[in-house]
Amino acid sequence: MAIVSFTRRGAAALASVLSLTGLGIATDVPHAAAADQTVCHDASLPQQRTEVDADLTVPQFDPTLGTLLEVSAPSQTAHLVTDAQFQNIAQSAVVFSEDMQYTLTFTSPDGLASPPALVGMIQRIPSTTLAPFSGTQNFQGPSSVSEPSTTRDASATPVSSSDPGVLAAFTGSGTVAFHVQSGIAEVFNGAGGNVAAQIDTFVAAAAQVCYTYQAPEVLASPPVTSPPAPPPAAGAPAPELAPPQFTG
Repeated sequence: MAIVSFTRRGAAALASVLSLTGLGIATDVPHAAAADQTVCHDASLPQQRTEVDADLTVPQFDPTLGTLLEVSAPSQTAHLVTDAQFQNIAQSAVVFSEDMQYTLTFTSPDGLASPPALVGMIQRIPSTTLAPFSGTQNFQGPSSVSEPSTTRDASATPVSSSDPGVLAAFTGSGTVAFHVQSGIAEVFNGAGGNVAAQIDTFVAAAAQVCYTYQAPEVLASPPVTSPPAPPPAAGAPAPELAPPQFTG
């Protein structure tokens, strides 16, 4: 038997009709509880040389899914990769050290709060003595020092909002852009102002945006009861009963 879904008004009307024919139907249509659901979208920036000043774009919340309750960015991350080589080009030995300072800024769109900037430092070269220039600039020998490939992962503080204005701005069929920007500074100490450098720095970034929403309420199919047995027709003879049987 096929089960048909009815609205409350439709079920009530059908019950009225069925009552005239001796049929019955339950008119208290149960509602299926709609639990909150979450859908997430990911965006990434492939590894490239700094500086970066780019958008991470994700879709807006699709309003056909239901009512948006909260938007959040639980994960915004950056991955730094860097290496460097230095060579003393002075005619005397020098004491030298070098640090890389970085600032990574994630900016949220449409009124959603932005997390604090990610600020840190990578020590490329601890204090070391470099021999006088060898006469050939090739980043080799005792006048040179190298930093091997170094990585650093940084994660921004999660942000979220249930503000109606923010929810409205994040709802639609378009996209929203989370912005990421890098700032790299090199700090040289010593070397007497005569040092050659070759530095390579790259960054990759990623963001995840999640929408918590309530799906539309679903009406469960009303149960249909079987019709009662019809009463005997007026004037119809009563059914004959079989005579009792006795055993000796």
